[in-house]
Parts: sequence; C-alpha cells; structure tokens
Amino acid sequence: MLETESFERYYREIRPGLLRFVSARIRDPHAAQDIVQEVYAKAFRHRARYDETRKFSTWIYAIARNTCIDHLRRRLRDPLGSVAAGAPGGAAPELDGLPERSPHDPARAAENKDLLVAVRKELARLPDHRRAAVEMKIVEGLTYREIAETLKAPLGTVAFWVREALDAVGKRLEHLK
Repeated sequence: MLETESFERYYREIRPGLLRFVSARIRDPHAAQDIVQEVYAKAFRHRARYDETRKFSTWIYAIARNTCIDHLRRRLRDPLGSVAAGAPGGAAPELDGLPERSPHDPARAAENKDLLVAVRKELARLPDHRRAAVEMKIVEGLTYREIAETLKAPLGTVAFWVREALDAVGKRLEHLK
C-alpha cells in the first residue's frame, strides 16, 4: 500500500498538471478545483489499490479522467445547475508551459500572445480525446504508454491522435508564420 507521506508528496508534485488537465476537460475553473479535490479524496481512500509497479501519474490521471466524465454526465442531466450556480463556462485550457521568445520586446510579446490565443482556439476545436492526448503529451509530458493507459486506448492509436492533431493545428495556423 502507498504510504500516506509518499502519496502526499506524489500528489503535491502532480497537482498543478492535474488541475490543468481537469480544467481543460471541464472548462470551468471553479468546478475544476472541486474536481481535483474529489480526485485527491478518491485516490487517497483507494490508495491500497494503487499498483506500485506502475506510475502514480498514470493511476491518478485515470481517476481524474473518470471523475471528469462523471461530472460532465451530471452536467448534461442538469444543464441549468451550473448556470443557476453562476459557474463560468467555456474557459480555454491554460498552457502555462509555452515560452515567450522575448518578454522585453513588446512587438514579439504581442505576437506571442496572438499565437497563444490562436493555439488555444485550435486546441479547443479538437475532439475531446485528441485534445486530452495532446495536452497530456505536450503540457504534462506523459509518455504515449502513460497516455494510452490513462485514456484506455491502444498505444498506436494515441500516437496517431497526437500526430494528427498537431498536424491539423499546424496547418490551421500556417498563416501566422
């Protein structure tokens, strides 16, 4: 069984990426915070089920994915619930890891901002499973095997999804070169 101290250390390390992952799926930053807490609680309650021969990140991302699906299903059954509660929707996923070329050059900074907005817009157009695969690969740095395990998809399929999605986004953004 995963010891409490190890669990908490792993969780602290992975929480920022997990929050980005959940936020990209849910598109509601307030609900994403709650879902990440729910994921933590579920994982902690069931830490005895964790197979220490596998990566912690794969295990907890699978819990997060399933929790997001449950949340979205509840939201579909009660579409006015989130509106009545005043929850914002449609937020673009945060891609904090994209570097700026030169923060001191206002023209370049504006160009980078425009590019980042365009990339976010194109990523939002992707089907959920492909966007999830791209974000896990590019933003979270997971391996194709970890992504395949998390999404419960064949390894070759995941690699295809990522390559095809990146090619499609690249083609749609060629005009910005």
